[in-house]
Amino acid sequence: MQLLGAKWAGMSAEIIDRMAKRVLALQRDDGGWAQTRYLKSDAYATGTALYALKEAPAVSGADAAYRKGAAYLLATQAEDGSWYVASRAPKFQPYFDGGFPYGHDGWISQWATGYATLALTYAIPENRAAK
Repeated sequence: MQLLGAKWAGMSAEIIDRMAKRVLALQRDDGGWAQTRYLKSDAYATGTALYALKEAPAVSGADAAYRKGAAYLLATQAEDGSWYVASRAPKFQPYFDGGFPYGHDGWISQWATGYATLALTYAIPENRAAK
């Protein structure tokens, strides 16, 4: 998110490039990113990282790191097309069913699904033949 903020704030290309390199260095062997160094890779962190890297623009959807991240997302996608991510937030608000799967973990999973979907759209080759 810091990388996105730097881009949106119009920070210099040097700063954005330095931040992008730090994000790329955090990619895990499984192709994903994690929310903290103590957690496993997940779709929220991976989708956000890929989206930020592409928006920066520090990578293209054809770059090896991007393809590896996209492969992680595709491998972890649920059958219904969503991604599950366990919430780390304290449960201080009353729960209500908003219609997204995963119960109390639905809010973060909804954001994960959104960012993962955005990230995967950038992995589609831009030179596809129109049908």
